[in-house]
Amino acid sequence: MSEEAGPDSVVLSEASDDAENEHGDMPFRLRDFSPLFSFSTLHELLSPLDRIQCEVQFQSKLAIYEWERKHWITMALGAVAFLLGALSTEVMSGGDPMKIGAEGIQSVSSAVFLQMMLSIVLWFWFAVQIWTMFPIMRTHAISLLVFWNLFVVAQVLYHQENPSFPAGVNPSEMMMGTLIVLVVLFFIYFFWKAVTETRDLHIEEYHLHEDVRLMEMEMAEHSLGGWGLMLATWSGTTMLSAWAGAHFIADQFVGSMTTLIVHVTFGLASIPVFMMVIWYPQRMLGQEAIVKTRAAIAADAELSNQEPSQSRINTASVCPECDAEVSISRNSKGEIELPCPSKGCTTIVAVGSACRTCKAIAPTRYDCPSCGINAPILDFLSDVEAW
Repeated sequence: MSEEAGPDSVVLSEASDDAENEHGDMPFRLRDFSPLFSFSTLHELLSPLDRIQCEVQFQSKLAIYEWERKHWITMALGAVAFLLGALSTEVMSGGDPMKIGAEGIQSVSSAVFLQMMLSIVLWFWFAVQIWTMFPIMRTHAISLLVFWNLFVVAQVLYHQENPSFPAGVNPSEMMMGTLIVLVVLFFIYFFWKAVTETRDLHIEEYHLHEDVRLMEMEMAEHSLGGWGLMLATWSGTTMLSAWAGAHFIADQFVGSMTTLIVHVTFGLASIPVFMMVIWYPQRMLGQEAIVKTRAAIAADAELSNQEPSQSRINTASVCPECDAEVSISRNSKGEIELPCPSKGCTTIVAVGSACRTCKAIAPTRYDCPSCGINAPILDFLSDVEAW
């Protein structure tokens, strides 16, 4: 015998339908995926592994579905640039360790020099393409490329005194290399923190709802567990590739073709993972987001001599029906603000919060004063790429 749905389930179902309508451009949702192997059947503490499996499947399939030709060309550019720099007769032979700097460059053959310059040009082209395609992630993308090079510098320092590193390691010889690695990991952590906190603001701004269950459902849909795994994977592959490359070059008697293969394999794997790490946050947050930590947003407001809650971001707010301008804006925290709905009260209130003057709660829907249409606040500050 079937049970009738209670009023709470009806409300949640209607709210879910509204959310689906707002995200009709999504070909599929995270909730549509199931783990390839259910680790939770072995033990309940392993259930996060099931969740991460679903997220990685979702992000990978979404990238394959949505990436355009320019994305694949850019990835190919990075791969070719890496191969041109990693594979050359000069690298294979080990070169002349007694010639360095300008003298070393002058000693290489014309073909090797041309190959090196072509690799540099393609890497520059790759960086320009990344800068163009991912506007809200530009600074972070270039930073990650710099971090990749710093991993290489750290491995060079490790191998400078000990070509067989990490065998026969001496802690006194690792200070500079370890310092560079720790600094890079520190900044990678803050990159992860900035994306995570921007996601939280996105949920508060675009998916605010009175029903806590719907908010939890949207938070689950915007989970960054799989993305965090990709960021950690990129950090690991770049470090391992850097170690293998430096290990092969450091001493031809110590290095072998195996280390060169490891260098090339993990270096090539780092490129698509890098693009996924940069692409996914922009796909989730939209091209108008600002990826910063809450502390950074508050600091920017203080530097501009404004209170964070009063710092307003000038964005076009228009009615989705008649295109008339409306009094809706975002503050520096990413919260949507509008005039208090109470008659006679003109206080600016963040959506979902109580007015500090009359204690009225700001609604999640808004009536256009020009045409009278009642629509969600999100429709007045839309971002077509956000979900």
